[in-house]
Amino acid sequence: MTDLYFWAQSLDNQASDKFFKNGVELSDDESRQKLVLEIYGIPKRNVKVLPADAGVTMRYRYPKFVIEAIPTEQDTIKRLAPIVIYGVLSDNFSKDGVEDFVYNRIASDVSEKLNRTVNRSALEAIQKGLFEILNNKKPFQVSPKILLLLFEAFREQISKIKQALKIRG
Repeated sequence: MTDLYFWAQSLDNQASDKFFKNGVELSDDESRQKLVLEIYGIPKRNVKVLPADAGVTMRYRYPKFVIEAIPTEQDTIKRLAPIVIYGVLSDNFSKDGVEDFVYNRIASDVSEKLNRTVNRSALEAIQKGLFEILNNKKPFQVSPKILLLLFEAFREQISKIKQALKIRG
């Protein structure tokens, strides 16, 4: 299962923003603030500007992604009201599941929970963006600093073992 969150501005500009996690509304301020911090924690360096007519941008740091999609609806004073979609891809999430994820989770939640519509070109762009994330996913990497620390710790343990063997012998 992949966790999926939504953040959308109220179209009437009076009510509070809507927040959902896996189809369940987040009503407490602490959960909402935590979600906003998670979203802003995804750096803007891996940005995918998908086709302009799609109205979608995406950024990611695998396994997390943030999508900003422009729905067809506008707010009461005719401004665009983007929807922010935040997700954490599970380890077993594969390319085979992308289409189902986009159409049966994202499109369905946008429609049912947020009462908004994301057009077909936006959904296709999201699908393409998720494919790119999966294609660019990097295997687990250990930094050189961590390797050096592990090597030093290992060397210390070997020294202690050698010392203990000398004392017994």
